[in-house]
Amino acid sequence: MKFSLKHIVLLAGLAFTLLSCSFFEVENSIDPNNPPLESVLTNASRIQINQLGIGIQSAIRNGRSNYVLVAGSIGREIYNLASTELTWTTELLGSTNGGFSATTLFNGYYADFAQTRRRAEYFRIAAENSAPGALTDAEKEGIKGFVNTVDAYTMLIMLNMQYKNGIRIKYTDLYSPGDMLKPGPFVSYEDGLKEIRRLLDEGATQLAAGGTAFGFTVTSGYAGFNTPANFRKFNRALAARTAMYQSDWTGLLTLLNDSFFDLNGAMTTGPNFTYSTTSGDIVNPQFQQMNTTASPVVAQALFISQAEAGDTRLKKVTKRTSSRALSGIIGEYDASLYTTSTAPISIIRNEELILMYAEAMIQTGKLAEAVTALNKVRVAAGLKDLATAKPAIVNDKNGLIDELLNQRRYSLFYEGHRWFDMRRYGRLTQLPNDQPNHKVYDQLIRPFAEVQWDAKNPQ
Repeated sequence: MKFSLKHIVLLAGLAFTLLSCSFFEVENSIDPNNPPLESVLTNASRIQINQLGIGIQSAIRNGRSNYVLVAGSIGREIYNLASTELTWTTELLGSTNGGFSATTLFNGYYADFAQTRRRAEYFRIAAENSAPGALTDAEKEGIKGFVNTVDAYTMLIMLNMQYKNGIRIKYTDLYSPGDMLKPGPFVSYEDGLKEIRRLLDEGATQLAAGGTAFGFTVTSGYAGFNTPANFRKFNRALAARTAMYQSDWTGLLTLLNDSFFDLNGAMTTGPNFTYSTTSGDIVNPQFQQMNTTASPVVAQALFISQAEAGDTRLKKVTKRTSSRALSGIIGEYDASLYTTSTAPISIIRNEELILMYAEAMIQTGKLAEAVTALNKVRVAAGLKDLATAKPAIVNDKNGLIDELLNQRRYSLFYEGHRWFDMRRYGRLTQLPNDQPNHKVYDQLIRPFAEVQWDAKNPQ
């Protein structure tokens, strides 16, 4: 029997609700994202390995739109005023008494990232078992390091969205007969973070042994991070982000020093997801036409009113010519981070690393160093330094934590961080509710397909 990626993903239980079935229809296609599975798991050629590598870089972008819309809404950064799907402004914001429905659309990110994880596994197996001479030993190590980095990136998002529900850190082995439908167990949030950190550390070791170039084409979004050595700096940045969620401040600082962190560098340095209008590619999912009445994504009002005067990060929103109202929410400003449909999206950048450094400095009692880092971000955003603007907090740990969270709010607006930041500091009750019956959730419901998978295959 001939198996494609579609069939194996469905067998693995990770497909859930496919938003685009054609993305996995591959039997008679030369789509580089979807080579027939049996042709690549053993004796893959270098061309096939390259196709898989390009496909992974494409697929990893797929869960982002749903993820940032959901996290941004619960974190009260933005609202999706979709008149054709009112659950965005009712169920998601806590106005329904029953909480989340079992088949909620808000777990779309989970299916996309789970599929990417499985694809990454295929890529690793294909590289390990590639045709003789197709890859060098160093190139195989580089691919392993790349795969572990991709796996960890997707897992961290899934884990933060699911929080105390946990996630599966392991799943079925493609080479174990009869095991394809047996899911691995869910682990706690803390154990999930440990596994993500382990994967990143293992990936860093593999990338260090990955030679001078990857054995596949790296897309333009990774310019400056397109060799194993430079990609390893990206890996270390993701590990630092994970350490932040673990409150491992000493480890975070060590990891930052091994990343592309530069206290005096450009805020925008870092890898990006890229988009185009080329056939077969996708456009930036967060780009929107201004003043649209068709599902506009609008900023929560306090993002504008609570900003410091002169903050250039307010360019991330644009005043609408007429307000948009839905379910008691009034949108006066459109989210406008991206001005064209092909604008790149940052995966992680130096601005975030500087803020992570500032947080570690605060938490380890080095307040002067924290102030220096916070000032770098403030000045880049057109604001005065703290000694001038807020002198009362420069020697106050609690005041600096408030400042840190505020700078992260504006620097990382609508990038999927605010909800998690307020949750890890126990401040979810400080997030605004636009209606009296709104409430802020601390996690999403476990995906219905995952519940069914366990029910049919008990441990």
